[in-house]
Amino acid sequence: MVDVIKNQFNMLNTNLQNCIASMNRGNDVVDEVLAMARVQATSSQEIATKIKQQNDYYCEHVQNDHRKSSYQYSPSNIWSILFDLNIQDEVVMDQCYDFLCENPVIAMRVFGMPKERRMEKLFNIMTRRQ
Repeated sequence: MVDVIKNQFNMLNTNLQNCIASMNRGNDVVDEVLAMARVQATSSQEIATKIKQQNDYYCEHVQNDHRKSSYQYSPSNIWSILFDLNIQDEVVMDQCYDFLCENPVIAMRVFGMPKERRMEKLFNIMTRRQ
């Protein structure tokens, strides 16, 4: 009887060791999958950064094309750019629009500047002319 119990205990012990070994292999697989996921996430972030850099470069290139002296702003371009400057007063908006449509060289100068400086420059030019 003792041999039967001992034999059963040995089988139970062997099965538990096999189960633990399987769990350890599963943990190793999970660790490998996590490591691959980290590499892919890092790679995806690098790709996204490169795409953003290319997009920024392209946008700057397009903006620079608009700054070239051969570019002619259409009335709808002028209106869109003025609209983007968030001029709240409609009368001022109309005055700026009329002024820039009548003076395409000044439109080139003003719109060739960085966006945050355009309003100030436009008002300075307009007030000097009055």
